[in-house]
Amino acid sequence: MSCEEIKSIIPLYIKHTATDQDISKVEEHLCICDTCRQHLAQLMDKPNAIPVTAPREETLPEIPIKKDSNILEYIMLGVGAAVLLFVVSLLIKG
Repeated sequence: MSCEEIKSIIPLYIKHTATDQDISKVEEHLCICDTCRQHLAQLMDKPNAIPVTAPREETLPEIPIKKDSNILEYIMLGVGAAVLLFVVSLLIKG
């Protein structure tokens, strides 16, 4: 990432609104770039100078949703449990 890209993320980094991915990128960059470390230090010394920016949206992986195609399995399981309870109650009474 370039210094300009890192400098655009640093305000989010300071306000704890950066994505985990951006945090990693900023921290890696700060290890090798004295200019960006100085920029971070200047912003931290003057909190009112931090520009207000919207948090970057983190793209979450899409989770496949299982359809209710197995509703028949649940019905059969419920009927089986009811029959089992009925048989057990007959054995206990008998």
